[in-house]
Amino acid sequence: MRIRNKIFGGLLAAALATALNVAGAGAGHAAQFPSAPIRPVAAATPLLFDVNGTFTDGGSARPVISDVNDILTVDMSSQHRPTASGVVINSDTILVTFPDDATYSAKLQAPNIIRWSNGSTWQKLNLARVPDVREETQTVAKSILNSAGFVVGRVTSFVDQTCNHDHTVADQTPGAGTLAVPGSVVDLTIGLLPPRGTCR
Repeated sequence: MRIRNKIFGGLLAAALATALNVAGAGAGHAAQFPSAPIRPVAAATPLLFDVNGTFTDGGSARPVISDVNDILTVDMSSQHRPTASGVVINSDTILVTFPDDATYSAKLQAPNIIRWSNGSTWQKLNLARVPDVREETQTVAKSILNSAGFVVGRVTSFVDQTCNHDHTVADQTPGAGTLAVPGSVVDLTIGLLPPRGTCR
């Protein structure tokens, strides 16, 4: 009888210990059971180069790629095409589906080149922000733009009836802070004073 009681007592203690371990119970803790198995979150795959940014196909297309935890989004709006989506396969391979075309794989190659399975190639553009040259004279504006890697394009002038501009830049295109390809042109609009006494 004593042996049976000891065995029963041992089994009861073991069962209680197991229950406490499974439930994670402790002083002041209620038993909690997860509704689904907990899975570790996979880290993003380190790529040959950062694919986030704007690319060119050598023509007018300017696709913009966004990579968030190996999920790719490709903005094709520069070509009036729908947004494409894809995934990172490994450090130098991606797979993207273009809704208006097909699914293509691509190899990443240094420096910043994507070679698609259909034979096309994209080159990543290293964009720079266009400096703000408003209120500057044309000479100073040109110097600032040249220092930032841009060139002055078309220059137009107008009579500023508000008299806020005396041979200074009233507007610029692209606007200040716009991301653009270094070497591209920035058009300037120069404001001129009206005849004396006609300011509004």
